[in-house]
Amino acid sequence: MTAAQAESAATASYLFSLGEPALPAVDRPREVADLSHALNAMLDQLRTSMEATRRFTADAGHELRTPLTTLGMTLETLQRNPDLPETQRTLALEAMRTEHRRITTLLTGLQALARGDAHALPGRAPVDLTALLTEAVQHAARRHPAVTYRLEPAAPVTVQGWQAGLRLAVDNLLDNAALHGRADGHVDIRLSQHCTTVRITVGDDGPGIPPDQRQARKERFTRGSRTHAPCSGLGLALVEQQAQLHHGTLHLGEGPGGGLQAVVSLPSAPGPEPHR
Repeated sequence: MTAAQAESAATASYLFSLGEPALPAVDRPREVADLSHALNAMLDQLRTSMEATRRFTADAGHELRTPLTTLGMTLETLQRNPDLPETQRTLALEAMRTEHRRITTLLTGLQALARGDAHALPGRAPVDLTALLTEAVQHAARRHPAVTYRLEPAAPVTVQGWQAGLRLAVDNLLDNAALHGRADGHVDIRLSQHCTTVRITVGDDGPGIPPDQRQARKERFTRGSRTHAPCSGLGLALVEQQAQLHHGTLHLGEGPGGGLQAVVSLPSAPGPEPHR
């Protein structure tokens, strides 16, 4: 490393520690300009990763406190009362299982959001949305046997993206419709393509979301006041994030039956990779 390169590296480290946005842009000498550009890219990625880590830590600490406290209190009750009647012991154990599932769901969702926040993503690849939706609906029907899922037949549609991310978004839409729609209701899924836009539409026949609450429901840990279904409050936030990472959008509206209709719109043509 030349003296100029060493000086640029030292300056980058110092600026990063201060939270400065970037090294000053230079045009020459060429070696220093190239190094400055590379270090700025590295600083951006480090800053993005650190911000994602901080947010994950803050979110996890905030959201896990209640279920962990409840779990601890139930364990203490069982320990202090070894002769607890069988009925009460069974209820306590079921409550512990519920809190355990809540913790696991929260951590899974937070990890997925953190990876998206940090742009820890694989390279883009062709994704067969028709096959992805067919498989996702089959699995959702097994998770929610009381709900009737109806997938409209569609011609093969392929987009450029991340298979796991798109599947995560679809799974959350299907689960959200089952949990917040009408009990024993119907969920309609449609895949369509218009010019350069591909749309995934998921609609239920439940109470829906009032128009003035729809944007807020995309935020993390936002739960509807009309539902008592167990949920992490991360489902629509995960869908929103994946839509944005794929250069698309998530729109929440009212379906033909009055329930919630969620539409994920994606570009059919490949877009640029997110900045890393």
